[in-house]
Amino acid sequence: MANTGKKKGLGRGLGALLENTDIRLEEEKEKVYNIDLNQISPQPDQPRKDFKEEKLLELAESIKQDGILQPLILRKEGPASYVIIAGERRWRAARLAGLTKVPAILREQDEEASLRQALVENIQRENLNAIELAQGYQQLMDNHELTQDELSEAIGKSRSAIANTLRLNKLTPEVQQMIIDGSLSEGHGRALLVLEDPEEQLKVAETVVQRKLNVRQTEAYARMLAGRHKGEGETETPAKDSQYALSIKTVEDKLSKAVGVKVRLKDKAGKGKIEIPYRNLDELDRLIEVLAGEDD
Repeated sequence: MANTGKKKGLGRGLGALLENTDIRLEEEKEKVYNIDLNQISPQPDQPRKDFKEEKLLELAESIKQDGILQPLILRKEGPASYVIIAGERRWRAARLAGLTKVPAILREQDEEASLRQALVENIQRENLNAIELAQGYQQLMDNHELTQDELSEAIGKSRSAIANTLRLNKLTPEVQQMIIDGSLSEGHGRALLVLEDPEEQLKVAETVVQRKLNVRQTEAYARMLAGRHKGEGETETPAKDSQYALSIKTVEDKLSKAVGVKVRLKDKAGKGKIEIPYRNLDELDRLIEVLAGEDD
């Protein structure tokens, strides 16, 4: 019974925040206080972890010129202590700008409600990277004992989108950091999930970055490695196997570019075949001309 009540409360709270009414309109109805920066601390479970220095400096310059246009939202912890519910980026930039006080709205919320609002605000404003979003979803599910379907209904995201994002939590921390840094995309990360060995997952991720492989190439490369590991009679070491799979992929890409269609190279112990598909007779004629080197 208690769990049911908690879930319903979560749904109502998130639903209210996700309605078309702008959060700023709600804030305008509340009293704004000037709070000493030194009395404010960030929320420990804030879903957003990555604050890019150059963006903070840009915001700090804007604050120096125009001030903070939107108040922070704080929760009072003690007589002179506040925790940020929303607006940590503004708080950090205000410190860089040399401010001693910031405008803020005070709200009476428990830690779970504060985490929920911080996540929702960042989702609405698209400020979270894919890893922060995955970790934020997991926090909400764990704290409120939610299923993916219930979370989907609560925050207005499709279940499939939530499931795909949550899968990123299974990546090694090093690969997750590469997604946070932007050297890998969310799609690259999902493609690497077929690799169960953490060390190989990282090694392949580094190769993907070095070779500038796109998501489809990464998917094919990772699937090829995963398939070979599941095959019988595997004698190659993971490092050699990884380089072998990449060399096959490189040859396939070169052949595909040469003939204009997707080429598959199947090799086993130095023997195999090359598969070149065609969709109609006209395409077959064109391929014959390309392969035969005919000018006419």
